[in-house]
Amino acid sequence: MEEPIITEEIRDSLRDTFKQLKDEVAVLVFTRMGENEPFNERTVELIGELGKVDSRIKVSFHKLGGKEAKKYGVERSPSVLIAPERYSIRYTGAPLGEEGRSLIMTLIMVSTGKTLLSPESLKRLERLDQKRHVRVFVSPTCPYCPQQVLYATSAAVAMPRLVSAEVVEIYENRDLAEKYGAMSVPKTFVGEELTSPGLEPEESFIESIIEGKQVQYAPPADRQDLKDFDVVILGGGPAGLTAAIYTERSGLKSIVLESANVGGQVAITPVVENYPGFARIEGNALVDLMARQASEYTTILQGVGVQDIKQDKDGFRIQSTRGEFRARAVVLATGATHRTLNVPGERELAGRGVSYCATCDGYIFKDGKDVIVVGGGNSALTDALYLDSIGAHVSVVHRRDSFRAEERLKQSLEDRGIPVYLQSRLTRISGEKTVNSVTVEDINTAKTRHVKADGVFIAIGYKPNSELAGTLGLKVDKEGYITVDGAQRTSMPLVYAAGDVAGGVKQIAVATGQGSVAAISAFEDLANPYWKK
Repeated sequence: MEEPIITEEIRDSLRDTFKQLKDEVAVLVFTRMGENEPFNERTVELIGELGKVDSRIKVSFHKLGGKEAKKYGVERSPSVLIAPERYSIRYTGAPLGEEGRSLIMTLIMVSTGKTLLSPESLKRLERLDQKRHVRVFVSPTCPYCPQQVLYATSAAVAMPRLVSAEVVEIYENRDLAEKYGAMSVPKTFVGEELTSPGLEPEESFIESIIEGKQVQYAPPADRQDLKDFDVVILGGGPAGLTAAIYTERSGLKSIVLESANVGGQVAITPVVENYPGFARIEGNALVDLMARQASEYTTILQGVGVQDIKQDKDGFRIQSTRGEFRARAVVLATGATHRTLNVPGERELAGRGVSYCATCDGYIFKDGKDVIVVGGGNSALTDALYLDSIGAHVSVVHRRDSFRAEERLKQSLEDRGIPVYLQSRLTRISGEKTVNSVTVEDINTAKTRHVKADGVFIAIGYKPNSELAGTLGLKVDKEGYITVDGAQRTSMPLVYAAGDVAGGVKQIAVATGQGSVAAISAFEDLANPYWKK
């Protein structure tokens, strides 16, 4: 028997959340028998339950082809329209999984008329003088998608006459995903123009709506006064969040600036089984716990990119998309990003079957599609096991004669009978609009074989996000990782590095430990500057 879509615990939480509702919100659900089952049933069940939780959510159900469907131009099942007489906001596909979060917040915004956009973004939107249709492609397993969706629905609430927002689930609308090359999520279009291939800062998102095209940098709407802090922490992963907790508990005023999504790599890790205190926990859930605790102490600004950082006689000036910040000390916890294979077809088919995030993009391949995972470490085998668990047909390609991953992961791979190509390398990814095959070369014999593949997931390690280290002139090793001592001090006084950007063992427990050490060192050094002795 299938579990109810909303448990009593979730229902209690929703009741508390819906206390924010003000005006009634009409929610219209459209379905067609035999299309996208069982997502139709789950959508009807979910929206119906929301209406039962709070009477201010007015739910109605309609069939495609009927009067209401023609009135609002609804042609896909399931579709969910929110307050269509006042706003143009729709979910094309079931708002399940991660997207349930954006649905709840959108209902609250529509009811209250208040958005999640900053005053600067709202001021920017005043420049808009023509209609924009914003379409965000998502999957229910993508932890980054809800934030991008909420930017879109916020814009639609703020500018109801000019902005319409549509959230498209890629698995249930595969034809649209393939048409727009949106097999990697989140992916955002304004009209027919791709404006964002992934999560982007709020300012850039809003600017792209105004311009109708992708923008690289959105200048501040107004000149802002300097914001003074004892410590500015760059990066909202486990290291940065822990550093924030410890700095504030030491009496230092701090802030966290995160250019993408809070949590870093952990947020897209399907399952964490080696973090003390949790035998097994989803990466996104673990990050949420960390972020909630850090938020009790300090401010976390998500989607705020940093363009420049300079040292002066008073400390440091950090130029960001939210204006300028001033700090006495800086913690660099900027993490690392995936490495690429640099083989033919990889760049051309990125987002069209080539992916670096199995959690985000694996869902579209869940019904027995053929996927290749490249790599031999913990990340690669975790990705392979996750993809296998959701129903994809997985093979692993690794250049060495054995995997580097933990024994437990290797044993699980063997137990599930997942095919592997050891001492092999992937030399080409082929396809027209999307991936259809790969070329695998045997390293010993140089013989090649063509392997059918609908998707390729690349997990061959990371490179440090250490560009700001170069700006400051910090010492880095030959791979670009920031050089630190045992106290997480860099080569510049009052600049510290923690987590993956500092190299070493890349584990969540290590990152949190380094974050705490960096914060304590900052406290000690601000009180007793060792370099002045």
